[in-house]
Order: sequence, then C-alpha cells, then structure tokens
Amino acid sequence: MKLKKWGQVILVGISILTLAACSSHRTPPNESAINEANSAYRTGAGGAHASGLGHESGFGEQGGSGERILSKRVYYFDYDSYIVHNEDKAAILANADYLVSHPRAKVMLEGHTDPRGSREYNIGLGERRAKAVADILTPKGVNPGQIRVVSYGAEKLAAAGHTESDYQQDRRVMLAYLK
Repeated sequence: MKLKKWGQVILVGISILTLAACSSHRTPPNESAINEANSAYRTGAGGAHASGLGHESGFGEQGGSGERILSKRVYYFDYDSYIVHNEDKAAILANADYLVSHPRAKVMLEGHTDPRGSREYNIGLGERRAKAVADILTPKGVNPGQIRVVSYGAEKLAAAGHTESDYQQDRRVMLAYLK
C-alpha cells in the first residue's frame, strides 16, 4: 500500500515537472542578432535583393506613380489571415506585368508572421500568405517557375517590440527579385 502511494506521488511530481518544462515562456529576443540579420537581409545576403534587380536591370524606371507601384514589394496581412488586402493588389499586378515581360526574372515570396503561435503554425501561415500572393501573380501569366515561395514564420521579425503595431509590421509577404 505504501509503495502504491509513493508511486502516485512520483507520477504527480513528474507530471508537474513535465508541464513546467513545456511552458510557453520565451526568452527575450537577442536584439543585436535580429538587427544584424535584418541588416544582412536588406543588403541582399544570399543572392536576394529586396531593393530590386540591380543597376542594369532598368526595373522601376517608369517614373511617377508606376514606379511607386512597382517598388511596393511588402504586403501586410491581418492577424491570423492570409487574405491579400485590396490596396496591395495593384502593386502585385504591376510586378506580375514586369515578370511576364521579363521571363528570365525570378522572385522569392517570403512569408512572415508575428511571434504569436507555435513555430509550426507560423511557418504554415507564412507559406499560405506567400502562396496567396503567388495566386495573384500566376493568373496574370507569370510562369510558376519564376516564383519561389519560402516561409520564415516568425524567424525574421520586422519589429522587435511586442505591441500590436509591431506585430502588424511582422505579418507580411516580401517580394524580392533574385539575381
């Protein structure tokens, strides 16, 4: 009888320790590492250029409002949503027109989320967001081979804070032209 009681105490203790180890406590992000990664990202490490194709491409040289539409390559999403906002569709379609007229150009659609939610959920949501943008490009005639979809989930945050304003900046798809 005593042995059975000790077994129950040990089982309850192990359960409590397991739950404590699985708590959702997160360590604060390393600000310098985030800034360093974002800086490398903005300068085009790994072959991706968030700012465009380069000097010789002639991309975005239309001037006026056409240039603004083509240069808009970050599309924001609502919380827990992968529905593209109507105000972003003109910019996405302008990039689609460019891709159709330049069949050798390639883009990477990077899906991002805010840090709320599990890693697996955020990777899936980021991918659904990037595919939602791809689903606007391909019906306009963009070859699916010109599009690469990748999800970073909450790995590359745009804002390091924990306010709703910061989270809004994190929920995005970035369209980056590849060399």
